[in-house]
Amino acid sequence: MVRLFPIAVLLSIAACSSSAPSGDAGPDLSVGDTGPVHDSAADVGADTAPCVLVKPYSTKDPVCNQCAEQRCCPEINACLGDPECDDAYVNCMLACALTPVPDAGVDACLAQCATDHPAGKASYDVAIGCAESRCAVECQ
Repeated sequence: MVRLFPIAVLLSIAACSSSAPSGDAGPDLSVGDTGPVHDSAADVGADTAPCVLVKPYSTKDPVCNQCAEQRCCPEINACLGDPECDDAYVNCMLACALTPVPDAGVDACLAQCATDHPAGKASYDVAIGCAESRCAVECQ
């Protein structure tokens, strides 16, 4: 079963993409299983500079963005730095969420995005899964 993803995150991640609309619509969709989550804060050694997000995770919520940067920076940056995730997969999902979809509906459209962009979906799921599990309160 394909589940919908947080549109706020989609729009935030896509905000800096070349062809995606910008904005932050709010946490009105949910994410499925996302795989392992790493504690990026624990991975930063004393001699290593803290990770900084290459683009904001949330364009409208500084508390959520700060949490995502502190707790999921490597995972989010992996998606943001990967055109297959940040451009191809995210833009495909945005098209499903923002444009009328034929008879099959949004679920079928999202399933096609996953089929067309499996590496992008995998990277996206790790990033979103980390933020949803480690920043659930901050990113409500």
